[in-house]
Amino acid sequence: MKKDHQVRKPLRQRVADRKRGIKEVKPMSSREKRIRKSVKFILTVAQYLGLFLLLLALGGIVNNGYEVKSWDLIVVYSSMFIIGRAGITIMNSISTFK
Repeated sequence: MKKDHQVRKPLRQRVADRKRGIKEVKPMSSREKRIRKSVKFILTVAQYLGLFLLLLALGGIVNNGYEVKSWDLIVVYSSMFIIGRAGITIMNSISTFK
């Protein structure tokens, strides 16, 4: 039998830690790290891609004499940016408050 995990603290020590407000932090598994890393990468790509496409749409609007022809694309690009930015912010805040 391998000992991959740490030896548990005695019950008295765990209760005393709980009363003091000390929480046990479980180490993150490699699978969870990989998932978080890929989700953060996807959110970052969505953020920058939405911002870049929004900039290109703004260039098209300026070239057309400030006449917006496709509000749908602007809404899609803006939502890509906002979803990417909000997702990254939420992921960072969750890891801060653990």
